[in-house]
Amino acid sequence: MSRFITNRRYVLVLLAVIVALVSFVATAQAAKVQLPEGTEIKVKFPTSIKISSGVLGTGVPLLFYVDEDVMIGGKTIIEKGAEGTATVTESVKSRKAGKPGKIVLEFGELTPKGDFHTAENGPIKLTGTITAEGKGKKILSYLFIAGLFIKGGQGEISPYKVYTATIAETVILQDN
Repeated sequence: MSRFITNRRYVLVLLAVIVALVSFVATAQAAKVQLPEGTEIKVKFPTSIKISSGVLGTGVPLLFYVDEDVMIGGKTIIEKGAEGTATVTESVKSRKAGKPGKIVLEFGELTPKGDFHTAENGPIKLTGTITAEGKGKKILSYLFIAGLFIKGGQGEISPYKVYTATIAETVILQDN
């Protein structure tokens, strides 16, 4: 009889361990979310900076903020206000004879804000570019001899407009 009780204890302990493991795995699985490649992220730049080819040079990093929550399955995965960086990849100042300036920004990465983060707490890679070219004033420069000294407009990106960046590669985010 005592052998039966001992075996029964082992069985109960084993069942308790199995139940605990199953519930742990289910909880761990429920806390992960896949953010697919190509997911669009709405972003804005701070209004305190001027994004212009006349001011910024190539290689300058720029801060941006997520403008809308990123939701998957009714859950907020990335909260509005999360910060990211973009880089000026091309900057050409306007020139005389009415030649316009040009600026090109490329989105780089985003640091998640909220309950979800990457496994290594690292940034999420983004893709996408914004290009702005100033207005040329070549006709004015040809009409008037003094027009040779007229510069074209600078390439400027408005900090008041909402832009779209996209997730560069699928990433798994987990709940804190």
